[in-house]
Amino acid sequence: MARRENELRKIRALRAELHHHNFRYYLLDDPQISDAEYDRLLRELQALEEKHPDTVDPSSPTQQVGSSLSAEDFIASSLPQVTHRVAMLSLENAMDPGELSEWFERLQKGLPDLEEIPLSIEYKMDGVAVELVYEDGVLTQGSTRGDGVTGEEITSTLRTIETLPKKLDDPSPPALVELRGEAYIGLEEFAAMNAARSAEEGLFANPRNATAGSLRQLDPRIAAERPLGIVIYGVGATDGIALSSQQQLFETLPRWGFGETPFFRIVTTLEEIEKIYDEVLSSREKLPFEIDGLVIKVEGESLREKLGVRSRSPRWAIALKFPPEQETTRLLDIDWQVGRTGALTPVAHLEAVQVGGVTVSRATLHNPQEIVRKGVLIGDMVVIQRAGDVIPEVVKAVESMRDGSERPFRLPENCPSCDEAIWYPEGEVVPYCQNMQCPEQVRGRLRHFASRRTLDIDGLGVRLIDQLVETGIVTTPSDLFSLTAEQLASLERMGEKSAENVVAAIARTREIPLARLLHALGIRNVGEHLAAVLVGHYHDLDAIAGASAEDLTAIDEVGPIIAATIVDFFSREENRNEVEALRRAGLPFSEEEPEEVASTERPLQGLKVVITGTLPSLTRDEARALVESGGGRLVGSVSKKTDLVVAGDNAGSKLEKAQALQVEVIDEEELRRRLL
Repeated sequence: MARRENELRKIRALRAELHHHNFRYYLLDDPQISDAEYDRLLRELQALEEKHPDTVDPSSPTQQVGSSLSAEDFIASSLPQVTHRVAMLSLENAMDPGELSEWFERLQKGLPDLEEIPLSIEYKMDGVAVELVYEDGVLTQGSTRGDGVTGEEITSTLRTIETLPKKLDDPSPPALVELRGEAYIGLEEFAAMNAARSAEEGLFANPRNATAGSLRQLDPRIAAERPLGIVIYGVGATDGIALSSQQQLFETLPRWGFGETPFFRIVTTLEEIEKIYDEVLSSREKLPFEIDGLVIKVEGESLREKLGVRSRSPRWAIALKFPPEQETTRLLDIDWQVGRTGALTPVAHLEAVQVGGVTVSRATLHNPQEIVRKGVLIGDMVVIQRAGDVIPEVVKAVESMRDGSERPFRLPENCPSCDEAIWYPEGEVVPYCQNMQCPEQVRGRLRHFASRRTLDIDGLGVRLIDQLVETGIVTTPSDLFSLTAEQLASLERMGEKSAENVVAAIARTREIPLARLLHALGIRNVGEHLAAVLVGHYHDLDAIAGASAEDLTAIDEVGPIIAATIVDFFSREENRNEVEALRRAGLPFSEEEPEEVASTERPLQGLKVVITGTLPSLTRDEARALVESGGGRLVGSVSKKTDLVVAGDNAGSKLEKAQALQVEVIDEEELRRRLL
């Protein structure tokens, strides 16, 4: 009896907690917990309600779709209510292949006459569910999903989405069609939005949060400035048209003026679904927008009708979720990490939490100005994210969860590595340690010098570099060229053969291209691409070292800040000494100027080119080399100044923007043809 009472109290507590989080998520657009934590709470409540079926209540979060907002809440939101003709249901979640298998078995029991069940697979976009109502082909109303029955009217903000047709491109449009879709903001556009926001405005935690805030703007002019996109995934009420399958819907949408569906497959087996799951999960970080799983649906209206629906979700569809890439945890402290240039980066120490299948206890805060802009205090509950192989970062503080014990961070006065006084350059946001012998700087410079994109010294990894610095054998990159196999073999875990291989790998770097050496020097703001630009202009390291700021700024892509950094680097005696030591070691200091190439042999000469999506047979580096071989210059974003876009699979928002700006778009095959 006592156990039942405890579980009933837990049910009441979970319902109250989930209603609170629904309110913050759907109405305030300011979630306090991650989607993964919300899912865990909801599943715990579902399990308890299944154990005690007499407690099931229609107002429980397990029985509702989205937010259970009251009429007063809707009034407070200042947006009119909209009643959906057909309820916008939620989806059952499968958190792993095992739960997917259970769902698949239920399908087979529900459709016993079928040997193979046709299933469609598409991306589960991580955005905001909306409904679009077209009457006689004209967009007459747009709304949020809300609680599935009643949403908020957001027609004016939805009309600002450039890729959303305001009128269907159909000479005989249906009398009525309700399209359900997901509004979203692309990753690159989201980063630019947050970068432009002030500390007073606050940062968006993620693209979904930014999308929700944009859609619910009362002033459509503000929404028009936000880079919203939309993907259609379903149909509500219709009159004058029958869209009875996903395939039919996705074939019809482009004819009406919508963009192509980013991902769609038809399968019949569980093994096919699991294979696609693995493929998409491994390439997820390459997508230009966020997805949090796959949606699997039974293909065909008649089959769906046989399976039916529950109170909040259809039996014929399921969301197969990916591991979360965002979580909420506590920021325990902030310390400072010294990089190869002496720059100090604040690092957050966190209560360990699983993010995307990896335990995270440290995350970057970028620089002191970012800490202030994000309003982060030590002791805060914070949102952290990890995408692909990117270092985890603190996205924002959850200010609504503060209890008064939080405290501000303190800027360091001395270097945590060598204890030298810290320098705060005027007008810059990053503090520096100026001690060139600082152990962390020495390690950082050596790691950069030997890395794959610079000298690519095989065998000279982080552990070996640490040993060389700790023993004092190496203090500068040029010291590497006087290393002997005997010295290396004396170090821990280094055999004679391994030592000989490292010495041979160092010797081979004397034949590297000059641009890679310039990049390896570690000059601030001079990365791989700019090093190639400078070498392409001067063809000689001494000429670059002797150039004035005025000479440098005359080169395309070199601005005054970069020019000043280059001049400052070569003006320092310790840097000039190191460059001379590298000359004595036999590294290349000049290269022959290429013969003049006729303009007809450089088909992309002077063109600014954007590559978006996944190309069939080229990596991003190979594509860059191909573009540059044709005289083109690869740029990161699409604008009015872009000349050409090369689009692959999952091109997303960059392709949409190129089409809106009428920038020429080609595929990999056409790129190769032009360069023949």
